[in-house]
Amino acid sequence: MKKWYGILLLVFGVGLAAVAAERKIVVACCGDSITQGVGVRNPAQESYPAQLQKLLGEEYQVLNLGVGGRALLRKKDPYSIGNGLKANPDIVIMALGTNDSREANWSQFGHEFVGDYLNLIDQFRTRLAKKPEIFVVLPPPIFVDRWELKNSILQEKTIPAIRQVVEKSGARLIDFNTPMLNRKQDFADGVHPNAAGAAKLAEIAARALQEAKAGK
Repeated sequence: MKKWYGILLLVFGVGLAAVAAERKIVVACCGDSITQGVGVRNPAQESYPAQLQKLLGEEYQVLNLGVGGRALLRKKDPYSIGNGLKANPDIVIMALGTNDSREANWSQFGHEFVGDYLNLIDQFRTRLAKKPEIFVVLPPPIFVDRWELKNSILQEKTIPAIRQVVEKSGARLIDFNTPMLNRKQDFADGVHPNAAGAAKLAEIAARALQEAKAGK
């Protein structure tokens, strides 16, 4: 009897170890077309979330939840976090704000930007028992003003507002803006990064996650 009991304990222990080995750290990359992979030939391989997966390795599962054309402002093409909540992530990377960088958006609803962003973060924190770690992204520069998007609005209004969000929420910051200021060649249409640009964004994100894991 003792022999069989010992065997059962061994099998049970091996099973638990296997489950633990299969458990991955889920990273939900929420954002707009930059996250989605517009600007690269093969988003499944070259978008920044796909390249982030390669950098982080098998311990992580990186989900690309980018949706083209989505904004942060709730009254202007807002991003829905429904899929993000369903993923029950351990880490959330929120990369929004590029599509908000329009004069009309800020003149009408700019005063609501910080509150809308805080509300989005609060949904992840209150509706998920796991309490994921939140990273908030400063969007890359807009090198060519088009589609009513303006780099001046991004730099002078959107980014300062995002910094306020980080300060008020206690979320961690990922800066996709400053390191890309001199990398216009990596943005073929002036807004969306190509594969090389997406690789750089992935490196920046991976470094931020690794520093957070190390307690820096």
